[in-house]
Amino acid sequence: MKSFPLIFFLLGLPAATAQLIVHDPANTSVNLGIQTAQAANHVEVLINWADQLAGLNRQIRHLEDQLNEQRRIREVLGNPTLAGSQMVMDKLAPAELARTYGETLCQVRRLADATASLQRRAEGIYGQLDARTDLQQPFTRQSSPYLRYAAVDHQAEQIARVYDETALRQAALQADLGTTMVQLKSASTQAEVDKINVKVAALNGQLQLLTHERRDQSDQLLAQQIQNENQAAKERLDRQEKQIAEERQTLDIVNPWQRAVQLTSDVYTRP
Repeated sequence: MKSFPLIFFLLGLPAATAQLIVHDPANTSVNLGIQTAQAANHVEVLINWADQLAGLNRQIRHLEDQLNEQRRIREVLGNPTLAGSQMVMDKLAPAELARTYGETLCQVRRLADATASLQRRAEGIYGQLDARTDLQQPFTRQSSPYLRYAAVDHQAEQIARVYDETALRQAALQADLGTTMVQLKSASTQAEVDKINVKVAALNGQLQLLTHERRDQSDQLLAQQIQNENQAAKERLDRQEKQIAEERQTLDIVNPWQRAVQLTSDVYTRP
């Protein structure tokens, strides 16, 4: 009978023993090791970032030094780009850069004069074509067929004029280029070299432009001559076809007429 209180006492023990804390030394040491490694890795990352920032700072300081040096050069010698472009516009004359020599083929055709072409002698090389027959009698000449030849003559005269004008300009540019090359050899700074190089490039560009102008004028003369020859070939073929057509039309008229003609004897013979 005295054992019942002891049983009730034992029945209440599980509720008290559920709140006990279990300590695992091995797991705790592993966690501490992981945390220590993470902290060391974080410190290493911070050190690398600091090194990178220091390198960037050195690069920035180096670029600032270069920029300051360029500013000092420009203060002493000026801006090479701006000075070079200004030199091109002042020394090489902007009008010369946009200048064209000669006329276009359309203008040449509009200005073609058949009368002037017939009287053209080319400084005595050709004889003048006057409006007289071999009997020294005047006649009225049709001017339209000669316009094609007048265009060629006018273009040939224009080519000679363009060659003379460009020859003078080319000689001046070559002289200026030679002087500039001497200045380039004696240049002491990079900024001065850049300025002179800009001028050299502009001079070479103008020389190329003169060459293109001459070639364009020659191409126009060749184009007009080819068109004249093409037109002459078409006219020859046109005349041949017209002659053949005229012969056929003549036969178509003559044959019916011949068949309609009846010949009778105009001599009477007594039987």
